[in-house]
Amino acid sequence: MTLEKPNRITSIDFLRGLIMVVMALDHSRDFLHFDAWIHSPTDFTYTTPILFLTRVVTHYCAPNFILLAGLSAYLYGQKAGSNLTKFLFTRGLWLIILEFTLFKYLWTGAYFNNNFTALVIYAIGITMIFLAVWHKLPYRIVLATGLLIVFLHNFTDPYKLSPDTMLGKFWSLLHVMRPIGLGPIHVFVLYPVLPYFGLICLGYCLGKLYTPAFTAERRQRALLLMGAGSIVLFIALRAFNTYGDANHWAPITWMGSTASNLLYSTLSFINTTKYPCSLLYILMTVGPALILLSLAERFGPNPISSFFINIGRVPMFYYILHLVMFRLIVTIMPSWHNGVHLVTVYFAWAFVVLVLYYPCVWYSKYKAAHPEKWYLSYI
Repeated sequence: MTLEKPNRITSIDFLRGLIMVVMALDHSRDFLHFDAWIHSPTDFTYTTPILFLTRVVTHYCAPNFILLAGLSAYLYGQKAGSNLTKFLFTRGLWLIILEFTLFKYLWTGAYFNNNFTALVIYAIGITMIFLAVWHKLPYRIVLATGLLIVFLHNFTDPYKLSPDTMLGKFWSLLHVMRPIGLGPIHVFVLYPVLPYFGLICLGYCLGKLYTPAFTAERRQRALLLMGAGSIVLFIALRAFNTYGDANHWAPITWMGSTASNLLYSTLSFINTTKYPCSLLYILMTVGPALILLSLAERFGPNPISSFFINIGRVPMFYYILHLVMFRLIVTIMPSWHNGVHLVTVYFAWAFVVLVLYYPCVWYSKYKAAHPEKWYLSYI
């Protein structure tokens, strides 16, 4: 097992850092692309292959970050014991507060109104609070909970309870992407959390692979097999549109050429549902991540992976600063207020990531050098 020090596993930091870097590409598009809020990049009547892939590659971020949150919680619990409950609850609550205050402003430029959007940080916070309670159950119950939710939640897709009832509002928070009213407050639930409850449970159970009961070779093999199995199962279920995603794929025959039809048919195949994330979306995104986690440990750190490892050590610090930078860009560049083309989106993404690298290195070292400053663990 490749360790930087006893409480850090570099392969996990690598994957987390890669997630954070790729995530910034999606946020660069959200902030800057000229039609980010007009057309969907996965709408085949409008999109281009590069725009579609720019969006879909970032699908791998949210589910795998939550999976790693569960894995990290298990590892923290191995050394902190009963403190894990407090750790998960306080950090989950902190994330929810940040989502509806600081991050609301950074995303929208507005503080004082009664409109809120439940985004990914909210979803991570809620799932951490859920795990703060659920991890106290036997390991097998936590594992069964994760598997049952992930594999069976799509059976509930047809149920759309009225958002005007309390039960309907609660169900929206769990499994329906839509706006709900909570008195004078309006919340758009972009990230229903039920599938993420399952994912954080599975991530927590994955942490057992990193205990002394498993050798590095056995762990790497298990991750590789689980990742490959997820991909195979995704292909099998997706090919026949049997179960796992209400958004069925279909061959595209109207693009004008055989090559274009084949390309767009392939894109249709991987165009799975993110809100709420379907079983096929989870299999498609988590499978490759598990393989990458295995390979990252097997080959160890190198100059390229170290770039992502340094960012992955301080994800919240990076997350805050990258939103600050995009908010500054749209504020100080009035000529960009009407949006920019995709090439500029990519340049802005690279610029933000590179500028933030050395602050992340500094903060990582500062945080490691000052373990007595407990509040640093919240950023």
